[in-house]
Amino acid sequence: MKRLFALLLLFPCAAPGRCADGVIEDAPRIRVAISRSSPSLKLKTSAHIYVLEVHSGQKYLLLENSSYDVRAGGAGLLVGKQELSSPIKLLAADGAERIRLSGNLYKGDILIRATPERKLDIIEYLTVEEYLYGVLPDEMSADWPLEALKAQAVASRTYALKFIDPSHDYDVTNGVEMQVYNGTNKINSRIIEAVNSTRGEVLKYKGKLITAFFHACCGGHTASVNSAWGEDVIKPLYGVVDPFCKSSKHFQWEMYVSAQDLLKFAQSQGSTGLKLRSVSVYQKDRSGRPVSIKFTTDSGSINVKTSDIRKRFGSYEFRSTLITRISPVKGGYEFAGRGWGHGVGMCQDGAREMANRGRPYKRILRHYYPGAAILDYD
Repeated sequence: MKRLFALLLLFPCAAPGRCADGVIEDAPRIRVAISRSSPSLKLKTSAHIYVLEVHSGQKYLLLENSSYDVRAGGAGLLVGKQELSSPIKLLAADGAERIRLSGNLYKGDILIRATPERKLDIIEYLTVEEYLYGVLPDEMSADWPLEALKAQAVASRTYALKFIDPSHDYDVTNGVEMQVYNGTNKINSRIIEAVNSTRGEVLKYKGKLITAFFHACCGGHTASVNSAWGEDVIKPLYGVVDPFCKSSKHFQWEMYVSAQDLLKFAQSQGSTGLKLRSVSVYQKDRSGRPVSIKFTTDSGSINVKTSDIRKRFGSYEFRSTLITRISPVKGGYEFAGRGWGHGVGMCQDGAREMANRGRPYKRILRHYYPGAAILDYD
């Protein structure tokens, strides 16, 4: 072997898949964008990790128990001091060891690509089932009832498979805009049981995968996909009454917003007013969620989507669009509401309570996605 800085040169290998040191499982695979436009990353090895130059097929072995800085450099990538062509893949030896990047552990192969802006796009390739091991503990606490975890596994599997598209650079991201995923750090036996005992199960309506949305707490009634995002409604995403999340700590919330900030928001939406006179609910959907809010100023009124108000003032503080009260107070307005999240699909706090009451996961899923069939993926 020839030593190249901190890399050990091995032998040519067919790109971009695994060589004889690993086997691609006969299962749906997914590409997760675990970082986009990152300036650099820290790579730590505890066992053998291979680096594959995708275009040349040249393969290198990283030293064990070593740290490497990876960044864009020259016409490609720098791994430590060694320049390689972009993209590269990191392959764990024999598919058994995990790869640690920036403090998180990852089971799959890692593709690292230099962008034209000299940043890094980092994409993990793994099976959907392995991906779910990482999703569940971040989307639903690992100590929740097993039947709730099973329901989450089916919903998350369906959601992930819905977005697999070979024409794109990756299928899903790792943040709250899709499903939270931070590798395999939090896997335990209950997470593995929830995924494995529902292996391959998905939700379909009229033979097609549904977009199995879920959220923290619906506040008593889930929302339709139409009222949330204007998408065409199908029966499983029409919205249902939910009596199960009343005991949730997220069931009610309050938030204060100054009149000055509300006026600035109304102006950003087209109002020419200089003084805010009132804020009130203008239109509601069938779940009781205000679809639009009316801002009355000294120059007239303007109606604004409630979802746009939530985006402006923050989804953590402005926890949902299910506003139950808007009250004028000194210097501004107090908003009161119920639930946390967009409200579409499965209410996780409700699923937890249903499981605590002895409901099996399939009954939980049928409650939140009425009309959807629970079938094996094919």
